Amino acid sequence: MRFFKTLHFLSVDVVLGACLFQCLLTTIFLPGQFPPFSVTLALAFAVWTIYLVDRLIDNQKPILHSTLHDFHLRHAFKIKYLIIANILILCILVTNLPKYLIINGLLIGFGVLVYWALLIFKLFDRVKFIKEISTAIIYTLGIFIYVYLNEWEAPFVVLALMTFLFFLLVLQNLVLFTLLSNSGLERDMMLKYIEGVFICLWLAILFFTHLSVFLLLPFLITFVIQLWIHYISKSKQWAWVGEIAYFSPLFYYLYAIIST
Repeated sequence: MRFFKTLHFLSVDVVLGACLFQCLLTTIFLPGQFPPFSVTLALAFAVWTIYLVDRLIDNQKPILHSTLHDFHLRHAFKIKYLIIANILILCILVTNLPKYLIINGLLIGFGVLVYWALLIFKLFDRVKFIKEISTAIIYTLGIFIYVYLNEWEAPFVVLALMTFLFFLLVLQNLVLFTLLSNSGLERDMMLKYIEGVFICLWLAILFFTHLSVFLLLPFLITFVIQLWIHYISKSKQWAWVGEIAYFSPLFYYLYAIIST
């Protein structure tokens, strides 16, 4: 159990969830395909590095007190070495990627640097939830970048709607755990608004596009798990469940295996 808790504290569950959703979205928009292993591996180390650095910056806030915060403070020196190792591995992986993917990846990387600068200088504190919105945008672009640059046949409206659907899913997670970490769920109107829009959009995509319910089901599973944390458990101790919720694409692949 301690081993899995360490993996959660190091955001490994977040990395795996990102890779699984990248695979699912590739399956949706590039039928019969998976992203090249080098692309998925580069995404994994990029997401992992970003989350570790983000946590490192966040933990400079003296008001934070949690087992996660204590873990990163206790192992800060080792985690810095891990970040350096991740960056070196990522640089090696990038050299094997197509040039068009490298260029667009660097643009997202520049956005991450700007995000970190705003975080360090506490400019996000001026507007409520702007940090969560920025994080969700960067995360969504990172997951979709391979699809954006390789899909030319899918209707633009469907791609845009799916992008926004995934953005709302990630934003729900970020806003939920920000509220649980700070003021609690008393002021959760923003979260309820996100949930309402997500439900309407999911149903619209289901009924007015060609996408099957089985392709859309992982999004709904993740959403419902986060909904359960919001309304039933109401505790940050279930954060690990909120991250494992992003393993939901496995249900689609399990269904695909069984049906064949």
